[in-house]
Amino acid sequence: MAGKNARAPREDLDYRTFGIALRDLLIERSITTRLGSPDWPGFSKRVPGVHYETLRKAITGDRPVAPKIIEAVAAELDVEPELFAEYRLWQLRSTFDPGVVGAPAAIKNLAQWEKHEE
Repeated sequence: MAGKNARAPREDLDYRTFGIALRDLLIERSITTRLGSPDWPGFSKRVPGVHYETLRKAITGDRPVAPKIIEAVAAELDVEPELFAEYRLWQLRSTFDPGVVGAPAAIKNLAQWEKHEE
């Protein structure tokens, strides 16, 4: 997948699920209950446009986490959304989507990926 969206390998990428990575960030930043657990309801109130139940389902894996939720959470925590593996997966899938990048670019990306896999 050449072009401006190509990424060099990085040592600092996080491969934890969204829920685990978010839990750890909330604990690191003391966004917790008195018992030290993440304050999920309190945090969800701080994230514009994200309801607690939507966030809860994304955290538990009951629902795939949408890019807009990751972006809103990342903005609230002042981190890049790419911190979350699911966001990077969404970006990668987009490079193969003709509706996003156009058929020629999607086919070119597919060919490069298949060549890389050999």
